[in-house]
Amino acid sequence: MGARVSDSSERAIAHLGELVDAAAIAPEHWQEVCRSFQDILPDARVLMQGYDAAAPYAMPLAGAGWEDVDFEIYFDHYAALNPWTPAWTDLPILRSTLADAVLPRRILEQTEFYNDWIKPMGGADAASGIKIVQDRSRMATLCVHYDRRRAEQSHEALVPIFQALAPKMRRALDCNRAVMRNNHSMLGDSLMRNLIDPALVLDTDCRVLDLNAAAQDLSESGRSLRVTAGDRLVLGDAEAQAKLALAVAAVCSRRLGSIGRHDISFRQGPERLSFSVLPVAQNLRDYAFGGPASLFIPGTIALVIIRRELVDSSIELDALRQRFDLSLQEARIALALREGGTVAEIAMRMGIAYETARVHLKSAFAKTGSHRQRELLALVLDTAGPRG
Repeated sequence: MGARVSDSSERAIAHLGELVDAAAIAPEHWQEVCRSFQDILPDARVLMQGYDAAAPYAMPLAGAGWEDVDFEIYFDHYAALNPWTPAWTDLPILRSTLADAVLPRRILEQTEFYNDWIKPMGGADAASGIKIVQDRSRMATLCVHYDRRRAEQSHEALVPIFQALAPKMRRALDCNRAVMRNNHSMLGDSLMRNLIDPALVLDTDCRVLDLNAAAQDLSESGRSLRVTAGDRLVLGDAEAQAKLALAVAAVCSRRLGSIGRHDISFRQGPERLSFSVLPVAQNLRDYAFGGPASLFIPGTIALVIIRRELVDSSIELDALRQRFDLSLQEARIALALREGGTVAEIAMRMGIAYETARVHLKSAFAKTGSHRQRELLALVLDTAGPRG
């Protein structure tokens, strides 16, 4: 049985959870999320970043507690020297991490990054962080920096909050990606009209309250999902249907502890449908609905976003096999890196043993001349392109 979450942590989780819900619809609220971590550790410096394998360093998404000049110097020079950045690629997602466990202090203290930027700044020479999402070649992380002399108690205070909020933050970032067009938010407009991926709004009984054009097209095909005469959503896979019902009921409950990770997917012909489920708080309903319809919806609703991905492409597999002389299984492992996740997660998705996946991955490293998943992923993207 896990340790009991303190009352103060429960209050922080509840408050931050509402802000994350707001950030899912209007990304500028991520700044408020970062500022609220300073209520937990008043002298902390908070940074939320997005990483892209094609970029030389991480890009800022939001932050709090930093001086403007610190940010300018960091992104002008020290971001490219950050010794923590490469380590994030190999860390598991949704797991709290102490910076010293990723990069030993004796190594950190030998770097220009530490001696010329972190150390002179003061009060930010230790950190706790969590990788929120890793998708294809991209990642998003949240780090809270604090004084090393208070590292143990600071990390202990942050871990239960990170772990409770990380799945919710991941789904919020999924929503951001679906909502954002031309890098502006949809404030003042109907969210459902602007979602790019297929999306539906459901009540706790999986009745469809609204759906966008992409979801309507998917429903009319009748194979993957359909909406019944009673407005209930029915999936083309019974197991996925049961999981979705549980996930929707959980996020609509709005209880602490109900924000666990919801991974729902099933294969339909040549593609896999993956579902992200997140709550739309009552005070955010106007962003989701336009016009008088918002007057008639219940107070707790779930936004379901669907991703459609090709399961396998023989053309892509052939391209990888011909370029690097890979076996079929080695090529499949390499392609699977585009979906992100650890070797164990990739093995589970492919239905093979962890050791089998590890052996094939190691062989793919040798044949491609790569040494890390990030390097192999770059070669995959160069050869086969991103997953459609």
